Amino acid sequence: MTDTINLQRGAFAVFEPDDTQTMSRFIPFRFNPEVLSRQLSVEQAQGSGGQTIAQSQGGGSDSDEQGSDADSGSLKEALTVLLRFDLADREEASSGIPTEYGVLPEVSALEDLLHPAESEADQASDGSEPVQARPRRPTVLFIWGERRVMPIKITGITVNETMFNAQLYPIRAEVEISLESLSESDARDNTRVSSSLEFTASNRRKMAKIYLDTTADQGSNVNLPE
Repeated sequence: MTDTINLQRGAFAVFEPDDTQTMSRFIPFRFNPEVLSRQLSVEQAQGSGGQTIAQSQGGGSDSDEQGSDADSGSLKEALTVLLRFDLADREEASSGIPTEYGVLPEVSALEDLLHPAESEADQASDGSEPVQARPRRPTVLFIWGERRVMPIKITGITVNETMFNAQLYPIRAEVEISLESLSESDARDNTRVSSSLEFTASNRRKMAKIYLDTTADQGSNVNLPE
């Protein structure tokens, strides 16, 4: 799965909704960000009528509610990554992107990931149809090294443009991207999502085992209450 992807830099790999086998867009990071913020949480399980498990059982204590979450809730992972773009860095790399546009092409490519993919039906439509098909967004993989390839949805982008050329194109910008990892429910009809989730989970287990194998002997010295 990872043999055709440049793993020396972080990147977004994009697959269109109707073709999850062929990568349609590849957005590598010019420089790997210095900080990646990750937050893992257990989403509170929902009962019938939108109630939480604890509510549908007639309330319960805080500990009961937390237990329901841990047993029945799904795991969510949110990430935030800050990307920096500078025209001087790109010129130094001898990129083929026209310099008169500053770093707007890079910023626009990231912004475009928030927008639904345009289908052939959309292109042929004059917009007069009474019911429009629900827009579908592309499948996006967040690539962070050789062991973490995560299917994600982008939940928000904050762009700070700090310097401009004479035509007001930004020549320096910081882009903060908020991401949310997709779950098993998103993988039911998408083999790209399911294979990416399994790939990253398998590597997480391998990394955990490396650590746990080194601490196994230490547990024999711990006296636990009966």
